[in-house]
Order: sequence, then structure tokens, then C-alpha cells
Amino acid sequence: MGAANDTAQNIELAVDMRNISKVYPNGIAANQNVNFSVRKGEIHALIGENGAGKSTLVKMLFGMEQPTAGEILLNGKEVQLASPAQAIEHGIGMVHQHLMLVPSLTVAENMVLGMPPKKGIAIDYQAAVRMTTEIAERYNFKIDAEKRVMDIPVGMKQKIEILKALLRGAEILILDEPTAVLTSNETVELFQQLRNLRDDGFTIIFISHRLNEIKELTDRMTIMRGGRFMGVHNTAAITEQEISRLMVGRDVLLELEKDEADPREVVLSVENVSYTNEWNKLMLDNVSFDVRAGEIVGIAGVEGNGQKELVDILFGLRNAHTGEVKVNNASILGKSQRVIREMGVSLIPEDRMLYGIAASGSITDNILADRYANKEYNVGPFFRAKKIQKDTEQLIKE
Repeated sequence: MGAANDTAQNIELAVDMRNISKVYPNGIAANQNVNFSVRKGEIHALIGENGAGKSTLVKMLFGMEQPTAGEILLNGKEVQLASPAQAIEHGIGMVHQHLMLVPSLTVAENMVLGMPPKKGIAIDYQAAVRMTTEIAERYNFKIDAEKRVMDIPVGMKQKIEILKALLRGAEILILDEPTAVLTSNETVELFQQLRNLRDDGFTIIFISHRLNEIKELTDRMTIMRGGRFMGVHNTAAITEQEISRLMVGRDVLLELEKDEADPREVVLSVENVSYTNEWNKLMLDNVSFDVRAGEIVGIAGVEGNGQKELVDILFGLRNAHTGEVKVNNASILGKSQRVIREMGVSLIPEDRMLYGIAASGSITDNILADRYANKEYNVGPFFRAKKIQKDTEQLIKE
């Protein structure tokens, strides 16, 4: 059932994007004649492979991009969304895949950023805390309004982004790949909160390519491929195999063929590691395990039970209070991150945008960041720019 059918049946639409095209100055067509309609009070999935045009489409709905052709209707009325501020005025909120919070500010300060309550000419911080606490309680979100954002986990940051949108009057919520960095427990909790919002009358656009999550959560879905509209379906009436075929244009094997592991020598040894945090809470208590070459080891547990602290110790970001950690039988405790990298240990952090890359730098800058001291990239005090560029291009190809 597409947008035209919805209109013909007089179904009330919160969003109706008609014949939307987006062509960039370099000639790349991100969207080609796309129709996208979302009913009031539903959770609607927008799905497709990377590069299918999903993010470009919702950026136009949120005023971050302008369509080359087509029209956008909200609640039956055509609108011009020239900026995110205008989209917010029309009741649209967006939670980006890479969260837009200021790490050094508290939750309350982030919540009211751009619209702070005032007491005379000064910002009324206690009013911001009250506003944050009240809206969190209203929608059953458990957060600490006075905690700094840098000190809370990614799942909690995402809740703050949702609450920020609700505080600004959003009735239509766009969530771009919201589960990409969440644990299973965080995903379950998020889905229940989204269902509660839907039941309260909110309209939710859920962007993802995780088919099991889409089947579990959403009411309907719009499928895109190569910037084109491939159809809209009731979620309950279509199989994962059919969704995959529409997304990629061919049958996809959904079963994972997993070979038997072939564990060999021990490459990482953790022995009786303990760690107490700055609030004197014991986070790790005599933790011991080995990891062998040729195996994948998972570390599971409810959030806040020491996983982050353990990973930080393995990469030299924290010091264990007792115990030993060895890589290929050599201790890494007390060594710098640079030395630990040279020993063959790498870290992909939980929040990749905040801690994993320098967003303002180029790809070359980021690749060079952990190897700038290598002699092959230096001539005296200068970098060998051509060598660095060549190796960057080779890494991208690989």
C-alpha cells in the first residue's frame, strides 16, 4: 500500500513526501522520485542498504537538505522546511546516528541548549534540572539530570536525544540507526519506550537495516534501493527473505555459516585484575581469563558491571589496582597506548564518533594519528605526504 493508496482511503498521514528527488551538484542522484508516507501514530521503518538514500530522505524531512524536486506535506498541508529550526517548529524531532550532545555539559544543560530558562539575565540551572526531570518522568525515562554527558553510557545519551526532541514539542520522531551502538538490553528498553510513545499518539520513523528488529518493532515499512522507492508493506505481512530481496535486488542467504574455531596459543592473558573507580566502587574483582589466537571471545553483562573498565585497562586507558595483563607473554600494565598498539592491540571504542576519530580531520589525518611516529612516514621533522596518501588509498581499497 503506497502513498497514493493511503490518500485515496482517506487515512490520516503525519508525513507525505511526494515524488522527492535529490541530485547533488556533482550529478549524484541520492533520491529519485521517492514517495514516502507515514501514518499518524505508527512506527514506520525506512530500510535499505548503505547508500540506498535513507539518510538523505530524512535529512530533507528535517530541513538539513533541500529536495531538487517534489513536495512535503505534514498533516495534510504542504510545507517548506528550509532548516532544522523550521522542522522543529513543525513538530519534527530527529535523533541522529551520531549523537549531537556536548560531552562537557550536564544532561540538563544539553536538554535546554538553545532555549535555556532564565532568571533575570542569568540561566536558571535549577529550572533546567526541573524541566528535564519532569519530562523524563512523564515518559518514564530514567535519567540523572545533573550528570555530565561524558560520564554516561551511549544508551542513556540516546534517551537524552529523544527527550530533547520531545521537550521541543516533537510529534514526529526520526531515529537514524538508533540500535547501532546499543546492547541487547538497551535495545529491548528502547523498543518498549518507542511503543509507549506510539501508544501516546507519537509518529516514529525508524531507520535501520536490521531485519529482526524491524519485524519486532514496526507497523509498516518503506523499502529503498539505489535511491529509489521499492514499495511500502505491512511489517507482519512480509518475510525477512522478501525484504532482503527488495533491498538488494536478489535472494540473500540469511543463515550464517560458522566454521569451527581453531584456537591456538594464548595471546592475551588477564590474571586476577581488580579495579575500584573514583567513587570507591569495586568494578572488577579478581577477573581472570585467556584469549587464544584464532578465537572470538565475548564479554557479556548488564551495562555498568565493569565491561568498560576492563576494556580501558586492556588498552592502557586505566591502571589496574591489582593483577596482571599480558599480550604474547609480555606485560602491558603501565605502558602507553602507543606502545600497546605496537604490541598488536587495537581498540574500537563504544562511541566511535567521540573517541574513535577526529571528525574535523580527513581520512588520511585519522589513519596517520596512530602511526605518525613511524620512520617510513617521516623525513626529519616533515611528513612524507605522498607515502601517507598512497598507503591511505591502499587501506581504503583493502
